[in-house]
This record gives sequence, structure tokens and C-alpha cells, in this order.
Amino acid sequence: MLKGDEFNEKYGEGNVKITVAQLGCGYWGPNLLRNFSAQSDCWVKWLADLSPERRSYVEANYPKTKTTPNWEDVLADPEVDAVVVATPASTHYKLAKVALEAGKHVLVEKPLAMCTPEADELVALAKAAGRTLMVGHTFLYNAAVRHLKQLLDKGELGELYYIYSQRLNLGQVRSDVNAWWNLAPHDVSILLYLMNDELPVSVSAYGMDYIQADIEDVVFATLTWANRVTAHIQVSWLDPGKVRKMTLVGSRKMLVYDDVSDDKVTILDKGIDRIPKAGESMDYDNFNNYQLFHRAGDILLPKINFQEPLKTEIAHFLECIGTGNTPLTGPKHGRDVVKVLEAVQNSLDDKGQMVAVPQEEINCP
Repeated sequence: MLKGDEFNEKYGEGNVKITVAQLGCGYWGPNLLRNFSAQSDCWVKWLADLSPERRSYVEANYPKTKTTPNWEDVLADPEVDAVVVATPASTHYKLAKVALEAGKHVLVEKPLAMCTPEADELVALAKAAGRTLMVGHTFLYNAAVRHLKQLLDKGELGELYYIYSQRLNLGQVRSDVNAWWNLAPHDVSILLYLMNDELPVSVSAYGMDYIQADIEDVVFATLTWANRVTAHIQVSWLDPGKVRKMTLVGSRKMLVYDDVSDDKVTILDKGIDRIPKAGESMDYDNFNNYQLFHRAGDILLPKINFQEPLKTEIAHFLECIGTGNTPLTGPKHGRDVVKVLEAVQNSLDDKGQMVAVPQEEINCP
């Protein structure tokens, strides 16, 4: 990885320009292209897409960017420093692999791969090549999610009991992946971040394929950690309204993160307190001698300085290329998300049976 004097020698100190190529300009691709093109420290030289219509869109709106239907053209260009993979999920592993083998830094959209062995291979390739590998888990660059993490770390919620998350919409129905692989990477990524990157020990899930055979449209999953924290995830692309909500319940306070609301974070001083009750001997030593009281205190709507998360994510990727630092959503995080997604899929395939999540680690940042 180029950094320090090597980096300045290649790009010119004080005038750093990282040359970027993007593969894919479909549903999410235009947002990536817009943000990369707006960065002063990079140049999007290439956009590769099979669709003539998508290439025409790029040519009309981004005249400094060349287009091609062939991703091979991109990897053969020695000027390209970094490749952005924004193609269907089933192609992520293949394209990220050939980009790393070509010596490029890689930002790959979620998920990193479709199984843990593929993710492990990409992690090993990035390490061997000394290249930055980052996954587009955009919500970890969301100021509201970062605020949740800060509150948890400071103990504002007390002991964390459980979390439940809903990601619902009457939205785009995919044929290449089910609703779990399409929508849940966001929720799994956030949960691992909040849980200090600790993997759950077990998962279970149930889903149904109403529209297309063997492609679940709705999934209900439960994740359990060693410290007894549980999380429930509901994802669906068949729901009547758009919901992007996560609720955290703790012993002291509760918290709601609502991504579609103007008030992204709501802190509720609510809970049930266990108050010791004096016994016949007027002592409080008997643990079982207590009363339960419902507590309902203040509701706080903290002010959060919000910036487009994708803008923050892309700036972070370019910074990590220059410094050699490990990205927040780097190899280990991306690989662990895949491991949880895969375990839940195994439970779906087994009609809801509990599946243990392997806890072995590999040597990755």
C-alpha cells in the first residue's frame, strides 16, 4: 500500500489525486458516482456497465469519466488505483477478487461475498497485496448510528437487554437474492458495530417466498449473544409502508433510531425499577423481597449534525488508501457480516432451526 513518501511521490504532495474506476451504475451506482466525482482528491476515470442506457447517462452527466461495457478495460489500466464494485451481490466476490489481484484498492458494496469462505479469501488477498479493502456498510457512517454507539459506550442505557429492527417497504423485488441478503446486511452491520464487533453465538430465522419460489420476501431472524443480549430483525419488500427503525431496550433507558423520521434518535427515560421492600425484620437483605415500579421520565430528542453518510464513507475510503489505516467497515467487519448472514440463511433453509455461529477468527484487520 502506498503511503507517506511513496504516496506523495506518486501523486504529488499537496495535490493528491486517486484514480478511481467504478463497476456498475444501476440502483445504487449513481449515488456512488455522484459522491466520488464530487471529491477533490480523486478522479473517476472509468465507469463500466453492460447497459448502453447507463453508459449514456454517465457520458451525459459526467464528461470527465470514460465508459466501457468491459470491466477488463478498467483492471488493465495502470493509472487506476482503486475500484468500486457496485454490481449485483452474486458478482461481488469475483470482481473484488480480480481487482485485488490486479493490485487495486477495493470498495465493494454490501455484502462482501455470498459465503464465508469467499469473504475469507478476499480478506487474505487484500492483506497479501497490501491493499485497502472496504465494504459499503453505509449506515456505520450515519451520524445517528454513531450517536447510538456513543450512548451505549457511555452506559446511558444501563445494561442492554435486547434490540429489535425493522427494515420494510413495498419496494424493489429482487430475483438474484432474497430479502434477507438484500436488506439485512444493513441491520447486521449496525448490530455488530453496537455490540463491539462481537459475533452472536446463535441465530434462528423463518421466512416465506410469496412472489418467487425459493426467494424469501419476508424474513424474521433472532440473534443471541453470549451476554444474553438478543436482537430481532424483520425485513420485507412486501410491506405497505417504508420503515427503517431500530429500538434498543436497556435497564435504565430505551432508545429509538428512526431513519425515515426528522427526529432520528429518541431517548426515553422509561423502564421498570426493582425497589427493595422492607421485610418483617425491617431489613432489605432478602433479594426476593422487592417491588416493581414503572418509571416514565423525560423524552429527549438530541440534535445530530447530519451529513450524507455516503459522502462520509467515500471520504473515509480515500483517506484509508492514503494513510494505510484499516477502514471502519474493513475486512474483518465485512467478513463477520457475511458470517452472520450465512448462518441465518442456513436457519432459513432448515425451517427455523437454531444455528450456531462459528466463533473462530482469521488473521485480518
